[in-house]
Amino acid sequence: MKLRSVGLVLVAAAISSASPVRQSQAQGEVPVLAVAEIQYIDTSGEVIDQSADHFRRLREFEASLRSDLAASGKMRSAVLDCPPNACSVGDIDADQLLGKAQAGGAGFLLIGSVHKMSTLVQWAKFDLVDVKTRSVVFNRLVTFRGDNDTAWRRAESFIAREILDYEER
Repeated sequence: MKLRSVGLVLVAAAISSASPVRQSQAQGEVPVLAVAEIQYIDTSGEVIDQSADHFRRLREFEASLRSDLAASGKMRSAVLDCPPNACSVGDIDADQLLGKAQAGGAGFLLIGSVHKMSTLVQWAKFDLVDVKTRSVVFNRLVTFRGDNDTAWRRAESFIAREILDYEER
């Protein structure tokens, strides 16, 4: 009986790993991805107000992510029709955001947030959502050290590689 249960688990794992992204690639289609604005939360309690730097880094992070993913040739980028600075999961309802991704021709939506815990530590959470099924097909929770341009660029490069590596599986 246990062998049968293990077999069922393996079959279920095989089915769930055959994601729509991989299926579209197998058919020769390049997935279309929309990247939402990233939500930012700072609970570090630092005395210096770095909100302008954080805002700039967020927008650079998003632009670099779109650019790096599209430059790989493994994805195309779609644009979300949102007012500036009002297109993150913290700004609008997830269903509305998915609707905007679908209207923009995206098959997938990348949403994310960064939480600055302390002077040295930031957490970043990213989910890749299948727009049609409205299910998360990939997610990552990472931490990165530092709060300067170099730390943010390294974090963006890492997330982009993680997404592209996921696409290759």
